[in-house]
Amino acid sequence: MNAAPSVLSDLFADAFARYLAIRPGGLQMPYGPLVSSLSVRLLAFSPARTLYENHHPRCRSLDGIQSIGEHRPCASCQRRPRCTPQIYLQLLHDHVPYRLLLAYSSARNFMLFLSRLRQQGLPVENAPAILSVLDRGRWGELRFISPPSTPPPP
Repeated sequence: MNAAPSVLSDLFADAFARYLAIRPGGLQMPYGPLVSSLSVRLLAFSPARTLYENHHPRCRSLDGIQSIGEHRPCASCQRRPRCTPQIYLQLLHDHVPYRLLLAYSSARNFMLFLSRLRQQGLPVENAPAILSVLDRGRWGELRFISPPSTPPPP
């Protein structure tokens, strides 16, 4: 019986998840302002792929295995070499689920963040992080910062 609330909360979270966008000046909140940094909790991550044509996404896979719209396997797709490899993040900010797709240097920074967590023996799931954007001119590079640990109260 304990599995049902988890499944329901997962469905609820998926239904209301919003996408964040990385811009040179910060993170673009859906229906909101551009913010320079954001405190989040990492819920999950997975490989992803997006096929862009004329700077617009034409096909996407949030698991790197099966496309969302066309429901075909990525491994046998002839357009796969033109896909951009990405990392798909599920985050929580102020009890609201968000999604974020990372490519290139932002994905590299995330992998370095994961490596630091694992070296310190910290869990990846539900890990706190501060996201900030480094302005690279025409694009923004996401950085992952571990918040300072708070000592236990006396």
